[in-house]
Amino acid sequence: MVIVLLVITLVAAGAVGGVYILTKEPIAKAKIEKTNAAIADVLPAFDNDPNSDVLIRQIEGEEVKVYPAVMGADTVGYAVETFSKNGFGGTISLLVGFNIDGTIKKISVLEQKETPGLGDKIEPSKSNFSVQFAGKDPASWKLMVRKDGGDVDAITASTISSRAFTAAVDAAYKVFCEVSHLGTLKADAASGATSTEYQKCDSTAVESSSSAKSTEKTTTATRTDDKSSAADMTPADCASGATTNCSSGATTTATATQNEEKQPIKERENKRENKRENKQERGRQTTK
Repeated sequence: MVIVLLVITLVAAGAVGGVYILTKEPIAKAKIEKTNAAIADVLPAFDNDPNSDVLIRQIEGEEVKVYPAVMGADTVGYAVETFSKNGFGGTISLLVGFNIDGTIKKISVLEQKETPGLGDKIEPSKSNFSVQFAGKDPASWKLMVRKDGGDVDAITASTISSRAFTAAVDAAYKVFCEVSHLGTLKADAASGATSTEYQKCDSTAVESSSSAKSTEKTTTATRTDDKSSAADMTPADCASGATTNCSSGATTTATATQNEEKQPIKERENKRENKRENKQERGRQTTK
């Protein structure tokens, strides 16, 4: 009996191994063909072979490929492989095409296992979600869903998938910045003069700008308050409404103080709202 079971096991294992060997090459070939089609789809027109000029970079410690697009002697764009492991169904793999000025040309979904009818709407063929990225410049268009303070419209009832997709695009943008050197000054080949045309490649530019403005307002309010007379009431008194004898500086500082006190509360409320929505979304996707 034992011998019979052993023989059956060996035969089954051999059959599985044989099937793997027979299908391994066709599967790999199909994957390469899909990637090549995606490269041509997301890049501007080119006359080189991007596969021959491929660059290797890393995202989260894993190697990804970057395909340069060249027309004549000029690099016209890059296609960056990217991914996020935070999709509802697991890893979402994308190929993001960038024009040489840093704007997004197009995005192709290479692999995803999101819920049919919900999260799988990240596929261009199933919704216009990915279309909103086309033509956008991440240096000024914040790569976060609106609920998190960004500019990306999430898929209804699929915030988790939307966040993962957007995070993958943001990771691709960082790689693009590295290979294109858009974050540094470039010298004109003919005149030798430096140009600041591409000195903008920073996905945190919008956030940094907002922070700078906030800091500037706070500093201005503090300086104004310093100039107020000793007879003026304190910001706390002004905020409580106990008196109207407040200078504009003290009032401004009081308002700034109130806003700072409210900020942690808003953050906690947003976190609670996100948790509730994620729980509801998982419930809907499980039901579906």
